[in-house]
Amino acid sequence: MPKAKPTHVIVHRIELQEKERDMVEAYVGGTVVKNAVVPAAIVAGVGSAAYLGYKIGKAAFGWTEDFVEDIKATPAGAYAEAVGATDGGVLPAGLGGIYKTLAWLTKPMQK
Repeated sequence: MPKAKPTHVIVHRIELQEKERDMVEAYVGGTVVKNAVVPAAIVAGVGSAAYLGYKIGKAAFGWTEDFVEDIKATPAGAYAEAVGATDGGVLPAGLGGIYKTLAWLTKPMQK
């Protein structure tokens, strides 16, 4: 059986006192700060970890040295044709160091 159309509209209104308004403002302000600070902290943490990993890799193993030099030597958007070859293919500039790093990481350990 279909419902009858409403004949009138009832409006409910909720009003806050001064104390409740202050509490809501404090909650909203804290939420805004949390939503801005947490992503910034995550980005800073990931950036710091990447930088420290690079520095440790360069100091301990020396396998990151040509990665930065490749990037510095190549203008943005340009490709060098003879950076490094893998299985007959030529890698674009900046990828030679990444390839060497990945090859070192995936190489089986010797006993």
